[in-house]
Amino acid sequence: MVSNFINELKRRNVFKVATAYVIAGWLIIQIVTVIEQPLALPDWFDTAIIILVAIGFPIALIIAWAFELTPDGMKKSDEVAIAESVTNQTGKKLNKLIITVLSVALVFLLSERIFFAESTFKADDSFTVQSASIAVLPFVNMSSDEENEYFSDGLSEELLNALAKIEDLQVAGRTSSFKFKGQNEDLKLIGEQLGVNTILEGSVRKDGNRLRITAQLIRVEDGFHIWSESYDRELTVSDIFDIQEEISRHVSEELKVQLLPEEELAITTRPTQDIEAYNAYLAANQIAATRQADDLERAIELYKQALRLDPGYADAYAKLAYTYLLLHENGDIAVEEMKELMQENIDKALRINNSLPMAFVAESALYQYYFDDEKRLESAIKAYRLAPNDPVVLNTYYLALRADSLDKKYEMLSKAYRLDPLNSPIATNYARYLIDRKNEYEKANEILNRTIERNPDYAPAYATKAWLLRDVPYGQLDEAFKFAYEAYLRSPDNLDLMQSVSDIARDVDLAGLPEHIARKGIELYPNNNAGYRNLLLTLIYEDRLEEAEEILDSFIELYGEQVKSFFRIDITYMAYSRGDYEQAIEILKFGNGTEVFDTGVIENNFHETLIWFYIPVLEKLGRNEEAEEWAIKVEDFMLKQMAEMDEGEDYNRIVEEFDLSITRKDYKKTAELFYDIHFDFNSKANWPIIFQKEIVYFGFKESEFYPEVRAKLDDDLAEMRSNIVKYLKEKGEWREEWEEGLN
Repeated sequence: MVSNFINELKRRNVFKVATAYVIAGWLIIQIVTVIEQPLALPDWFDTAIIILVAIGFPIALIIAWAFELTPDGMKKSDEVAIAESVTNQTGKKLNKLIITVLSVALVFLLSERIFFAESTFKADDSFTVQSASIAVLPFVNMSSDEENEYFSDGLSEELLNALAKIEDLQVAGRTSSFKFKGQNEDLKLIGEQLGVNTILEGSVRKDGNRLRITAQLIRVEDGFHIWSESYDRELTVSDIFDIQEEISRHVSEELKVQLLPEEELAITTRPTQDIEAYNAYLAANQIAATRQADDLERAIELYKQALRLDPGYADAYAKLAYTYLLLHENGDIAVEEMKELMQENIDKALRINNSLPMAFVAESALYQYYFDDEKRLESAIKAYRLAPNDPVVLNTYYLALRADSLDKKYEMLSKAYRLDPLNSPIATNYARYLIDRKNEYEKANEILNRTIERNPDYAPAYATKAWLLRDVPYGQLDEAFKFAYEAYLRSPDNLDLMQSVSDIARDVDLAGLPEHIARKGIELYPNNNAGYRNLLLTLIYEDRLEEAEEILDSFIELYGEQVKSFFRIDITYMAYSRGDYEQAIEILKFGNGTEVFDTGVIENNFHETLIWFYIPVLEKLGRNEEAEEWAIKVEDFMLKQMAEMDEGEDYNRIVEEFDLSITRKDYKKTAELFYDIHFDFNSKANWPIIFQKEIVYFGFKESEFYPEVRAKLDDDLAEMRSNIVKYLKEKGEWREEWEEGLN
């Protein structure tokens, strides 16, 4: 009975219909799953297809049993005589259909594995700790509400931050990764630009209280999908952090990176359990990234909102503290208020979580305003140990290192640039370092040009390029001024550009304009000290020392006695000018005493301070024997420095020879070297103020060689100054009261 029934099922091709239907149904479901995201189909679409396919299966079996396809059309099986039945021919057709559908399914499966990767493939063993590097591209916002963009961006950033805490994994920085948002560029090109061998990308869809996140890890070299996964969860903080942890673990596993215990703890930490607090935090992060004063104020309010919802949200306290710093640097919050607010929020963050890199980044920056270099460095090192691959942390470490730690500074800054080459602040810092320390001027210029092209609103890049144009190897003070002033006209309230324009005006001995711009900065930002610093330099340059003393007194009143170390050279010059040599000695020793002056050993490249200020002051005090001892030590130090220089360091060598001639009081040689430096190497920045302020040059200025040097310098500056004045008049920017400064 049963065997007869089975035979009848076979005769009527029910089994073949079932096989063909299952394969075709599976293929339809796979295709729908793949095309759902690119076509932005609603979440319910794939579910509906699966239900329809499932419902259709028994219907197909019933039709196969009850009906037969004959040459005369569809007829009930009971009405077709066995002698007239064509089920055998139909079966052969079904066999061909099954083979065809199987072939299509196989082709799709291979294509999906290579191009879409909705299933997991195991990576091969080509990934090692040394080659493990990744960029996290901003996940695509698939939600119907575009305002949810901050959420998908925020999730991407949080993943990036989590991965950056893994020491053996090189992670491209946020700015560089987010530069490719929505551009649909070839992943291989992105990988080449970011210097990574894998890319993590995906999508986020919020629909009511449901959340779907898709992530896929792709090998840059050949586009191979190493791993992918989709997560359908409730829209809760717990589920979001679970997904982040799962993705981080999968990435580390696929890239063969072994997590250390502290790294395990870092990726399993749940910073908040409040979804609304998390939303506010993500929105604040996105807004603060612009560093514009108005946006920073909005971000501060959002961080505060997050903290009202969750007073235990340590990450929000840390980011809030750092945002107050950015607001001081880019806006008008008073330094004392900034310091109090930063300290308050840093303390709260670290009480909740004492392993928070951003809290130590903020703390390191805060110590700068207390002029405590030792604690600044300690905090930067703590941040680095917690997040050794975070470009912001690396940049903080670079800034905190002392000027003498050149190798370590370059290591940190070059790594930050390698991880986040499209980050404008880091790229600009790197270019400035190449200019000041590496003499790699063309490379620095290329970096600055690319930075300006990518981010035309980033003022420090313009200021740094102007700095490059004004000195070695270009020496184009007039062109540097025009470049900086054009940027200033586009952003007339930017403090970096105000400083740049003022510096170059002083370079060409152009009075009037620097003071005008400095006072404008003070008027715009009365609580920011940048305008006052600019004014101080201007007053010293114009030898208006009593007014400069008043500015310095206000700085000391605001910051305390520690500020003297920051303005050590300026205070020394003013004390020397009024004949108070004892105070000049004490000021010079402030902050440096134990390193050079008290030990009698020259270290840490402080020989310039000895040459330009300390030795001349000792001579004024009649301490000639002590001055001679220091002069001998300085000579030995400089000769050693010159012997260790590499080939191609001609400019560095000639500068050392110039300082050596000053130390030896060989002023004829000084004059000869000045011509080489100024006219051959085009080092044209700062000469007017150097000859005026650097005390050591007073001896040279009294020599028979100085008048000719000064005359040639003035002729060269006059030509460039004339070009600047002409430019300002053409722009309608010249003021009549500045005419007096031309005489």
